[in-house]
Amino acid sequence: MKSALDGVRVLELCNFIAGPYAAMLLADMGAEVIKVENPKGGDPFRSWDLGGDTPTFWSYNRGKKSVTLNLQVPEGREIFYQLCPGADVVIENYRPGVTKKLGIDYESLRRLNEKLIYCSITGMGSTGPYAHRPAYDTVGQGLGGMMSLLLDPKNPRPIGPNYSDSLGGMFGAIGVLGALYTRAQTGHGQFVETSMVGATLAFLISPATECLATGEIPGPTSRPRNSQTYAFSCSDGLPFAIHLSSPPKFWEGLCKAAGHPELIDDPRFKTRADRRRNYEELQRALGPIMKEKPRSHWLERLEAEDVPHTPVYNMAELFQDPHIKHMGLEIEITRNKRPPIRTVRFPIDYSETKTPHPAPPPELGEHNSEFFKPLGYDEKRLAELKEKGVI
Repeated sequence: MKSALDGVRVLELCNFIAGPYAAMLLADMGAEVIKVENPKGGDPFRSWDLGGDTPTFWSYNRGKKSVTLNLQVPEGREIFYQLCPGADVVIENYRPGVTKKLGIDYESLRRLNEKLIYCSITGMGSTGPYAHRPAYDTVGQGLGGMMSLLLDPKNPRPIGPNYSDSLGGMFGAIGVLGALYTRAQTGHGQFVETSMVGATLAFLISPATECLATGEIPGPTSRPRNSQTYAFSCSDGLPFAIHLSSPPKFWEGLCKAAGHPELIDDPRFKTRADRRRNYEELQRALGPIMKEKPRSHWLERLEAEDVPHTPVYNMAELFQDPHIKHMGLEIEITRNKRPPIRTVRFPIDYSETKTPHPAPPPELGEHNSEFFKPLGYDEKRLAELKEKGVI
C-alpha cells in the first residue's frame, strides 16, 4: 500500500524547528525528504547535548535523509542545482535575502524546474519594517499575540512550548500540500510563503476576531472564563481539569460529583453568565472541596456524572495512561549502532494510504553517496570534495 505522499521528493534547506518540522510532517506522510546540511556540523540541533545525538534533533528530523553541501561555494551550489530537476518541493527557513544572495531562491531554481514548489518559512515575512530582524519562537509568540494569552503581565515570565516555531512548520506543510494539489491540476509549481507570526495569529483566530469585533482585549484567563474551564489540586497533590462549556447538565453534574448539589441553584453560579461573572469566586469555592480527596476519587466521580474532565498529566505520566497506550501514540524507532528512540507517532490515519513507520533521523551526510553518485560523482571525486569542504 502506498503512502499519501509516495513519490514526492523534498529538498530541505532548514535548521532548528519551523522548516525541519514542516519537512518532517511531509516525511511522516511518505515523502522522501533530503535534508541538505552544512558540512561543518549540519543542523545546529545536532550538537546541543548528548555528544551530538540529541532528542531535540530527533524530534524534528526523523524519516529524512541527509546530504552535506557547502552552498556558499560554487561547487556546492552546482551539485545542489543538479538535485533540483528531480525534486518536487524545496523548503527553506533562512532569513529574508539569504537565498537570493546564495543563488538558491525561487526565481533561480524555477529556471531549473518549472514544476518546483518552493516553500519559504520566515519569522515575520519576507518584506516589511521587521523582516530583517532575527526571529526565534519567542519573537513569533510575542508579535503574534500568543504570549499575551499565556503569561501574567504583572510577573511576565515566558512559559510553555515552542508554539510559533511549530505552527510555522505546520502551516508550511499545509501550504505545500495545497500547492501539490494545484500542480496536479495545472502542471505548474509555485512559491509558497508563511511566517511564524502569521501562523501564530491564524491559530489565534477566535480571540483575534473577538477583539476586533468588541474591542475587548483577551488575557490568560479570558477563554477559561468563557468556556468555564477550571483546574484543581487534590489531596495527593495531583491536578485535574474540567471543561463545562455551555450545557447545564455539566455544571449540575460537577456539583453532584463534588457532593454539593446545593451549588446548582446558588444565585452566584446558577446560570452560565453568573458563573462567568463569578469565575474566580467559583474557583475559590470548589478549590478546598477538591483538596479533601485524591485525584483518583474525583476522576471516578466526574466520570460517573458524565462531566468533561481530564487528569493534568506531565510528560512522563501520560505515556502510562491506558487510553494513550490504546491509541498507540508512543512509538519506538530503531537505529543502527545507536539506542532506539522513543517518541510520538504521526497523529493522522488514512483508510486508503499507509502512514509509514518513521525511519530514524539521519547521520550527518549519511546519504551523500546515494544522491551524488547518480549525478556522476564517484568515490574518488566525493573524497576530493569532502577534503575541500564542499560536501
